[in-house]
Amino acid sequence: MMNSEVSAYDQWHNDPDWMPRIDIDEYERLAGIGYRPEQIAMYYKIPTRDFLWYFHLVGSPLKYHYDRGQLVQQAKEGLSMSAAAMTGENVTQAQRFDKFRKAMGYKNSIHKIFFDDV
Repeated sequence: MMNSEVSAYDQWHNDPDWMPRIDIDEYERLAGIGYRPEQIAMYYKIPTRDFLWYFHLVGSPLKYHYDRGQLVQQAKEGLSMSAAAMTGENVTQAQRFDKFRKAMGYKNSIHKIFFDDV
């Protein structure tokens, strides 16, 4: 088997028959509040092994929407903390926001170091 034929197995081609069961907005919210893919599969009554196989395929919409859900939730929290910190009335919120920004900066630095070429 040629290398291109092997790599074709790792790419998303057709939606599985259970895909219409997944409400994408709800799925993103579940990811955003911290549910793992295995738990989300259980929530939608999808065999975990099957769900994870599709989740890890190259170009997987499941992975994309999972990552997007986490990003959207973090962004909403960051925006909320930013707005509260700007008023200067809530010192605790300003401290949380500073911690949040440092954590995001650290994650971005790690990503740049290891995945800058990707």
